[in-house]
Amino acid sequence: MSLNNVFVLFLCLLFIPLQGTAFLGLTKRTDQKQKISVARNAYSNGNYEQTIEICQDFLMQNQEAPMRRKRRIYSLLGNAYAAIGDYDHALLTYNSALEVLPNDVELNLALANLYYKTELYDKAIEFYNKTLNIDKNNQQGLLGLGRSYLKIGFLSKSKQYFKEYLSLNGEKDKNVYYEYASANFLSRNNNTALDYALKAKEINENNPDIYFLIAKIYNTLNAPQRAEENINTALQLAPDREDIFLTSMLWKAYDKTTAEIALNKIKEYQIKNPESKLALFIEYVALLKLNKEGQAIKTLRNLQQMKGESFIKKVTEQILKND
Repeated sequence: MSLNNVFVLFLCLLFIPLQGTAFLGLTKRTDQKQKISVARNAYSNGNYEQTIEICQDFLMQNQEAPMRRKRRIYSLLGNAYAAIGDYDHALLTYNSALEVLPNDVELNLALANLYYKTELYDKAIEFYNKTLNIDKNNQQGLLGLGRSYLKIGFLSKSKQYFKEYLSLNGEKDKNVYYEYASANFLSRNNNTALDYALKAKEINENNPDIYFLIAKIYNTLNAPQRAEENINTALQLAPDREDIFLTSMLWKAYDKTTAEIALNKIKEYQIKNPESKLALFIEYVALLKLNKEGQAIKTLRNLQQMKGESFIKKVTEQILKND
């Protein structure tokens, strides 16, 4: 064999391992992409247990995988756990992912949303803020902060973030107008509350909560006829909603012209709901408006004897104390 042939053979032998390594790397990448695709399809089809199994296997077998692929797998895994109601594992998954990818917007937002869903509002606020630190105009981050602050009663902050969210371009979550109206109503900005509640009604004409809120705003603005119209619509849309019914009866009880109606209806309600403190209080108010003071005080004393503490009982005790 000539020297040239020996040299060519040597080069071939030298590059065979390199080609093999490249081939194996390509195969590995292809396999990872296929697993991600299979996991996505399983999740899209509602096969959450299968999604979890594929994702867990991916993380165990592909520790050297690029971060972008790990992020996709972590997101699918966390979402799948959340979909089956296993919030502990979902939270653990997102937190583990953020140890590796702390500046990932999608993962921070997913964790914040899950904390919100599980009513851990302080933690939700923490991660919504982290989302905004990475992307200051992130719509879902702003909306999440507005909702979280509303839940804990921090109304000024809630209104601030709702307002920032509403100022951004793009399609809006259809519930935000109702939520912003609620925050303004609770902080006694009734005119702003009414404006946004009416916008909410334009978007969703079949939501009883919106009509109920509009009714409460009109009642506060001393527009009883409009308040009654809207609370009646709310009751038509949700005839089994006790909070709406009892509020309607309370308003009727305070009006001398409708107190008799309220008394009769609340008596019917009490047959099925004898433990309702609010119903008994409404009965007291109606009796008082009908100048039946003796019966009214007797009703109030019955309410005082009911078991359990409540705001209604505290009001009752204060009335009896001052009587």
